[in-house]
Amino acid sequence: MSDQKTVLYKKEGSVARILFNRPDSLNAYNEIMMQSFKSCLQKAKEDSEVKVIILSGVGRAFSAGVDLKTTTTADFQKGASFMELGHEVGALIGNMPKVTIAQVHGYCFTGALEIMLFFDMAYCSDTTQFGDTHAKWGIIPRWGMTQRLARRVGLAKAKELTFRAMRVKGPEAERIGLVNRAFPDASLHEEVQKIAEEISANSHEAIVAIKKLYDDGYHTTLSEGLRLELETDTQLGDTTDNISQFESKKFSSNS
Repeated sequence: MSDQKTVLYKKEGSVARILFNRPDSLNAYNEIMMQSFKSCLQKAKEDSEVKVIILSGVGRAFSAGVDLKTTTTADFQKGASFMELGHEVGALIGNMPKVTIAQVHGYCFTGALEIMLFFDMAYCSDTTQFGDTHAKWGIIPRWGMTQRLARRVGLAKAKELTFRAMRVKGPEAERIGLVNRAFPDASLHEEVQKIAEEISANSHEAIVAIKKLYDDGYHTTLSEGLRLELETDTQLGDTTDNISQFESKKFSSNS
């Protein structure tokens, strides 16, 4: 059974906000929290009004990663229920027919960084600290770090971050492409909300279709990706209405 208090769910119009809520533990994950996180993601997925999902953390951190105080060595092994749960969460986010945004502040380490990499986009504050400590603790990544991090920042940089257990702050994370942008701490929430509203104002049908093209094409060859794009049905339900509205505005401005 999941404890809903460890993860909060708030809906603001077309935006669903999911918040990690173990501030006394810097929002470190345990299995109960991950189950609750999964339930909130499923709730947002099934809500037809939701177009954008934003993940953030309550208190001083996005998340310090897996809670090592409540996790045993066996929990990190191949096939362990906790590791499988992480894969289920990753698959749920990866196949989400919504735009997913990670709003990251404070600390984002190891397992939390893997979770962030599931998301379509990530924004952070200038003082946010990122790091991968798998090598420090002698743990093999199970939630995609070795694949997603390399694709995000490049193979050599990913190896350096992991092998050295480096910490990088927001501006450097933006420079290397780990996040889309770093904002001043005081304006992070407001800026991410603006981005979510900009996305929500566009055609959700088009965004869902284009997102699938990006994701499917990224994991194949250029020629195959171009074929997928060319063969995709371009008749969306709101295309005619959107173009008609544009033409109406154009006509009004010229009259």
